[in-house]
Amino acid sequence: MNSNMIFHQLKRDLKVFLVVTLALAFFYAVTMLLYTAMKDSILGVTDLYSNISPAIQDALNFKDGQWNHVLGFYSTYFVYYIPLMGGAYSIYLGVSILSREEQDKTAEFLLSKPVGRAEVLSSRIAVMKTYIFLMNLVIWVNGVIWTGFIGGFEDTFSQVTILHIYGLFICMFFGFLGLLISVIMKRARAIIGTAVGIVMGLYMLDMILRITDKVPFLLYLTPFKYMNINLLDTDYQLEIWRLAVLTGSVLLMAGLSFLFYRRKDILV
Repeated sequence: MNSNMIFHQLKRDLKVFLVVTLALAFFYAVTMLLYTAMKDSILGVTDLYSNISPAIQDALNFKDGQWNHVLGFYSTYFVYYIPLMGGAYSIYLGVSILSREEQDKTAEFLLSKPVGRAEVLSSRIAVMKTYIFLMNLVIWVNGVIWTGFIGGFEDTFSQVTILHIYGLFICMFFGFLGLLISVIMKRARAIIGTAVGIVMGLYMLDMILRITDKVPFLLYLTPFKYMNINLLDTDYQLEIWRLAVLTGSVLLMAGLSFLFYRRKDILV
């Protein structure tokens, strides 16, 4: 890794990071404020959900009586904010962090420096991981504070922390997926919209598979399968096998990224 490259890239991506992170923190704050201010009305909505089939309830991350506790409400909306919105930012970061050199036609200047491609790629990965981690850290602190004040820190801290660990690994998965896309494709920045659509598409696929319940084994092909959001389960805990699958996927994508980037024809 090259410290100068890392510092330069951190400054370059700081604005987008701040916008995304502050927006997510704001959405969380509004959501939790609505829960505290309108809890009775919100609980009335559960009567509507209770008439929906169990398969659709599962797809919507809802179970009868779940919103009676702040953790149940938090887990329902967590999916929309971290794996989806956070995942979209992560895959955007993964795609753009290398491809912008080609898009802005600065790759020739970058590669003319006395650094190897492996050093360039490892420096960009360090920046990507840093921002994904910091985003998740800020949202985790936000979640711990809100759920703690509403439901009590002793009753919520562990569950929220475990949930956000899953969220961090999901975001890392999408970040490295975006990185792999960027080293495979030419002018990859042009497909950033498609890459973000992959996150939404995988989530929709996860929902459809849960609703139909015809081919449940296909759920294992979506990263969302490896996230346990059932915070109200009495035995809720961190399941290492889920993290192991996501970690293995990240390592595979990282290895392929180095392999392809070393052989890639850089457009200048």
